[in-house]
Amino acid sequence: MSNDASRLWTIPLAASICLFFEAGLAAQTVDELPDPQEPMLAEPGDWAADFNEAQLACYQGSMRACDSIWLSERVLLDSLLAQYGRSCGGRVDLREIRRANLNCTEVFPDND
Repeated sequence: MSNDASRLWTIPLAASICLFFEAGLAAQTVDELPDPQEPMLAEPGDWAADFNEAQLACYQGSMRACDSIWLSERVLLDSLLAQYGRSCGGRVDLREIRRANLNCTEVFPDND
């Protein structure tokens, strides 16, 4: 493997390791997940209310639900809704997970 190719793997791997150890995110089960942040549910009739169910599932530990929020084309990337999903329901630091280029199902693989 060339030096350039090995660097491509080394940087994300190092960032992932830092994300896990700095934030104490080595949790593997729902019981071991860090405490979530309360979701901000939208009022019925608001377009964001379509994501209330996903926010509740994310809050309860479904990392697939968290990812579905911020990956939705209907959600603006810098909105509070996207930030809630991207931070795995407030369980991880938003800047760190962005830097590591991971999604919630990668950070917490046993919590679909």
